[in-house]
Amino acid sequence: MEVDKLLLPLAFTAYVVLRLFLRGAWPLDVVYISALAVYKAAEGWPPILAGVYTLPYLLGVAMVARGKLAKEAGMAAAVSYTGVLLIATGVAHLQLLGFAMATLAPAVLLPTMGDRGSLEGLFRYLVISSIAVSFMAVGLATRPDYPAFGNFFIFMAVAAELGAAPLHLWVPDVYGRSRPAGLAALASLPKLAAGFALLYVRPEVGALAAYGLGALSMFVGNLGALTSGDLRRVLAYSTVAHAGFAIFAYPLSPQVALLLIMADALGKMALFNHLEAGSGRWAAYLLAMNQIGVPPALGFWPKLYLLILAAYTLGPHVGVYLLANIALSVPYYFRVARDLPSGVGPVAAAIAVVLTAAGAVAPLWLSHTLSLS
Repeated sequence: MEVDKLLLPLAFTAYVVLRLFLRGAWPLDVVYISALAVYKAAEGWPPILAGVYTLPYLLGVAMVARGKLAKEAGMAAAVSYTGVLLIATGVAHLQLLGFAMATLAPAVLLPTMGDRGSLEGLFRYLVISSIAVSFMAVGLATRPDYPAFGNFFIFMAVAAELGAAPLHLWVPDVYGRSRPAGLAALASLPKLAAGFALLYVRPEVGALAAYGLGALSMFVGNLGALTSGDLRRVLAYSTVAHAGFAIFAYPLSPQVALLLIMADALGKMALFNHLEAGSGRWAAYLLAMNQIGVPPALGFWPKLYLLILAAYTLGPHVGVYLLANIALSVPYYFRVARDLPSGVGPVAAAIAVVLTAAGAVAPLWLSHTLSLS
């Protein structure tokens, strides 16, 4: 094996060994994740792009507001990002390993507060994630000889992990019983792993199937969010709706699909952190703007690109349907912003600022993202 192919496993092994002796050593997590970004830049990613896609994992070091597992958030983020880089290798068995690492590591933080509901939520999620990983294994194993069969299972693995309808029932069930502290991890980094799988595993499915699944998820998610009272369930159903936008965007542009998932993942990380630890009211409204897609927030750009692509490729009536689903999210996101607890928690406020700043300077880096392959 060439030396450069040993760098990632050697670095990960060294990191894990050090982390076992330095519990709660978040600077080590930051250094390791940053080193992975440098590694990707050296492999050919534009440096600004390596920084953009490393950002959720760096912020993930502090994503769990409190609890007995809060100090392990950095390790979960580091393991998850290592999994993403394995997905990007293009080697089937490494992609499967990476998908499992990237989706399961953050989920372990779900019962961080030690409550029964979060523990039950973890076991329910592990069942769903095991099914998704099994689908991915079947798909990657069979795609060389039976492409249609393999691509279908890969796509279903991603859809299940994202929580797209009709595979969405686990999302309100798990989110509705778990504490927000751990949901900050579950609702963000595993979704990014699914987005990277769309981009790098690239299942070839019929465009009509993706459009249909995406349109159904938007409708089901928005309807559920509009009719739910508990904020966790509102955010759960909004996750289903955002999965719909990403699935719908996938045949048009996998890069836009990934960017949609990234904007939602960062927003959900901050919203659940805000729900657990509180933060400024202004941060809550900035986060709501990001989730809806209001400029200058980061969430505005992928939805704008999706509207343009869909209207140009599929017709103006499709653009109207997408715009209507964006408009349907306005009432419940502003209700979430209004009802989130006030406080002085710094993490949600920091992510709100980052999302707004990243959106404001998007023209400086967005073209690199849309050319990523």
